Amino acid sequence: MKLNRLIFTTAILSAVTVQAQTTEKRNQLEFSAGYNFGYLKNLEFAPVAMYKYEGPVYKLNYTRTSKKENLFEVKLDYLSSELKTDKLSNLNSDYAKVGMGFSYLKQIYSKDKIAIHLGLQSQTNTSVYLNENYSIYDDQYYFTLHQEFGIAGRFSYQINDKQYISSKLTIPIVLLRVTDAQGRFFAPDNYQSVLWDFHYAYKLSYHFDIKVAYNFNYARLRVPSAYRELQHQINLGINYKF
Repeated sequence: MKLNRLIFTTAILSAVTVQAQTTEKRNQLEFSAGYNFGYLKNLEFAPVAMYKYEGPVYKLNYTRTSKKENLFEVKLDYLSSELKTDKLSNLNSDYAKVGMGFSYLKQIYSKDKIAIHLGLQSQTNTSVYLNENYSIYDDQYYFTLHQEFGIAGRFSYQINDKQYISSKLTIPIVLLRVTDAQGRFFAPDNYQSVLWDFHYAYKLSYHFDIKVAYNFNYARLRVPSAYRELQHQINLGINYKF
């Protein structure tokens, strides 16, 4: 009798464990850190043809997968660096940028190991420029807020049971730009931008993946003041699935 109970209990525990391991995880929380470098031109802030900057970047992402395999994503990132120019050292500036993005992507194709999603994305970027001789409590610091609305598409490929790659392309079509001087909407005839993310992930366990990512961002605004930014990011992160 005791042996039968032990066998029965062991079978139940094994079944529960297998079910827990095979149940699809629909929530993902990812933290990553990496290296960021780029170029920035903002004639409204300073008469510099092009600044250079580099430094650390930190990201926190959340993804929810619905029963129909649609994706809801929330992304946060922060970078801090110094804008440097070869012209005059007193034109250098501390630079901090906080970004927040929301996207909803609907699965439009799925076959074998390939999945394609298409949807909408909202991206908010707030940048603060601060000369080392200034104080943030003075009126002499400068900020910009970019609110973008656009379309996004994601391509995913499952290499094998432990590896997969994912690529996401976002093209903003409307920009709301707010600065110390003004606030204004811009359409694609005056504003062009593209965001591209590429991820490689390796499955460590049923709950954890490790990810390597490359992010590219380009933005160009022609009026009222010339603005252009080119940015590269390389990140390494851990992804928790639950």
